[in-house]
Amino acid sequence: MVIQSCLTVVFDGSFYKAVWERHDGATYSVASVTLGSSVPKMPVILRLVNIGWRQFHFHQVNTDQQKAVRRQNPKRAQRLANQALKTQGISTKAQAVLQSQLEEKRTLRKNAYTAQKRLLKKRRYQQRVQKRRNKHRGH
Repeated sequence: MVIQSCLTVVFDGSFYKAVWERHDGATYSVASVTLGSSVPKMPVILRLVNIGWRQFHFHQVNTDQQKAVRRQNPKRAQRLANQALKTQGISTKAQAVLQSQLEEKRTLRKNAYTAQKRLLKKRRYQQRVQKRRNKHRGH
């Protein structure tokens, strides 16, 4: 099995972001990390690549179309890498996946908040009922 990955560092408004795109057979996954407001130095990027990639939360999307992976000429790979360095920005596919990941996180957070609010309301109701029962208990 061949895993292809691509790291893109993008200036997004006021922060630099690192966007990982990973093709793993039939799945396509994306992760994003904010690097900070200053230009990331090469040691920071190397540490991110070598050590920090395990900490990323990849959002996976199943792709129906599988690309045939074949051995590539090293010079062609180098030309493609240089060409990719010249083009700035992340792919629209990665942006769409990150947007869907953001929506999923938002709905999970909203559901957790409503459940917590419902539990708190139920607990308050139980306290009121218990207080009322204690008042009418008699001496």
